[in-house]
Formats: sequence, structure tokens, C-alpha cells
Amino acid sequence: MRFSAIVPIALSIAAFILSMLVLFAGRNNGFLGDTYVTKIDTSNLNVSNTGISALDNILDSAAQDIVNTTASRLGLHDFYKVFIMNYCEGERDSNDNERITNCTKQKGMFTFNPVGVFERELLQGVTLRDLGVNTQDLDTAINVLKVAYRTMFVTYCIGITAAGIAIILGFLGFIESRLIACSNWMFAVISFLFLGVASGIGTTTGVKIRDAINREMGGIGVRAYISKRYLGMTWAAVICMLIVTFFWCGACFSRRKNRTHHKSADENQLAGSGPVGKKKRSWRRWGH
Repeated sequence: MRFSAIVPIALSIAAFILSMLVLFAGRNNGFLGDTYVTKIDTSNLNVSNTGISALDNILDSAAQDIVNTTASRLGLHDFYKVFIMNYCEGERDSNDNERITNCTKQKGMFTFNPVGVFERELLQGVTLRDLGVNTQDLDTAINVLKVAYRTMFVTYCIGITAAGIAIILGFLGFIESRLIACSNWMFAVISFLFLGVASGIGTTTGVKIRDAINREMGGIGVRAYISKRYLGMTWAAVICMLIVTFFWCGACFSRRKNRTHHKSADENQLAGSGPVGKKKRSWRRWGH
């Protein structure tokens, strides 16, 4: 029995749970609301002198309102949190507490288009260009990331599945078997690689979206952020599977080494017993 298999089993379970939480964050209002890939904060939206009289009147009245922000006056929410399979939107109260009011339905291969979302929610007749946003450059930056965002979802699914198989095979690791140890190692490697790729894509995508939003909309007070909790959870899962990979790699190849050692010892023992037997027989022959 290999009781040390408890360690990789526990780490595989931790990686599986962390990855599942990251994947399904944002499923319901408030569920792991701080585990977003990117958050866009529009609560400090500040626009003036657009040259459109109707819009300027709205902005002037918003500037004098101590309850409603400029964003809410224009039809926008105070923040948007983008997760792996959906996004949520909400409001911020006078005490700066966030409250999620709506989340889209989760779906695989989800991508987030901030330009489309904002212009759909803005007051009729108002566009981001009216607010001074270069939507063409923003759209270009976001469209480049769509393939990466879909790839992130696929790699998370493969990595999580492999981690689940590693958990099941891990319980068989209590049996002294090189085949089981090597099978565990193979699935641990697959899980580590795909979760690593998914985490890398998620981190890069979050940073790129954040930079694009801050560059193109920072001038009107809109800011974007990447979640430290998301980064911590997804990379913790990767580190767990890396340790599992090292454990089963050692178990797989050390067993081969031990077998080779025992085989050589047995051969040496047999080789050594041959001459001794002949020597005894020769003494018997001389005795007669």
C-alpha cells in the first residue's frame, strides 16, 4: 500500500475545486463576485461639452445630482464584471458598496464586447463616440482577444477533466503498481499543462482588456481592473497540479529503478551460487 498517495489526491482535489469555482464564478448574483477576469468601473464617468445640447443638459444635471452618477443618468451601470462564461452588472451605493443587479446566462465560448454592451444600454441616440471614445481602436483590441477567450474556456474544461481523472486514479495509487503510477503521472501532466495554458490566457486576456479600456476610455473616467482573487485561485490550481506531476513522476520512475536494482541483485545471487555448488561437488568426488 502507498499511503503517501494521499498527498497528490488532496492536491488534485484542491486543483479541481479551485478550477471549477473559477470557471463557474458569476453564475448567480453575488456568487464569487470578486473572481472576475476583468471589471470595468464606470461610476466615475465624467464627460462635458460634447457639443450635443440634449446630451450636455443630461450631463449637467448629472453633475449636480449627489445620488445618481453620470453613468446611471446615461443608462449605464456603475460596474461590469466579466467572468469566463458570462458577465454581471450592478450599482454602487453611497457607502461605496457594490450590488450586482443582473448576470447574463452562462455559456461556453463566451466573449465580451464592451462597445456593444455599452451602446446597447446608453440612452437612445447617444453613442460612445459622442462621449469621446475611439470605438474603432477599442473594437480592434477586443476582437483580437475573442479567439483567446474561447480557447481559455476549452483549456479550462480539458484541465478540469484531467484533474478529475487524476483524482479517481489517485485512489488506485494506494496499490503498488508502476502502471497506475505512470497513468496518474500522465493525467497530472495533462491537467497541469492545460490549466497552465488556461490561466496564462486568462491572465493575459484580463490585462489586455484592462489596458484597452484604460487607454481608450480612461479619458472619460472609466477604469478597468483584473481580479487578484481570480489570479490567486487559478494559479494555485496550476501549482497544485505541478506538485502532483512531480510526485507521480517520481513514483513512476523510482519503481522502475527499484525493479532494475532487485533484478540485478537476484542475478548476482544466482551467479554466485553456481560456482559454490560446483566446488562442493568436486570435494565429494575427491572424498571417494
